[in-house]
Amino acid sequence: MAIKQRNIVTCILLTLITCGIYGIYWMIMLAKESVSVKDPADSGVLEIVLMLFLPFLGIFLCEKKLAEGCADKGIAHTDNSVLYLILGLVGLGIVGICMLQSDLNKLATA
Repeated sequence: MAIKQRNIVTCILLTLITCGIYGIYWMIMLAKESVSVKDPADSGVLEIVLMLFLPFLGIFLCEKKLAEGCADKGIAHTDNSVLYLILGLVGLGIVGICMLQSDLNKLATA
């Protein structure tokens, strides 16, 4: 799956305007794209379900697989999975989602 570059501010605004519906779509796409870096055949169903019901854990696993995929391919990437987990647990999950999108945007342009 190709990684699509998204404007983070636009995604946040669309999430607010659609009362969270776009946010659900955004999280699903983040999960699919981050998991596909490690294994293109992986559909990311586990991560998608966790992103919807336990977002802090879903984003943690997405970042773990993204970091592993980057390491396997020799791409420089810092594993921020613990930071994302902590942000999610203290109620700042949107910050983790934005940071994950930023990481994916960097990969899309590389």
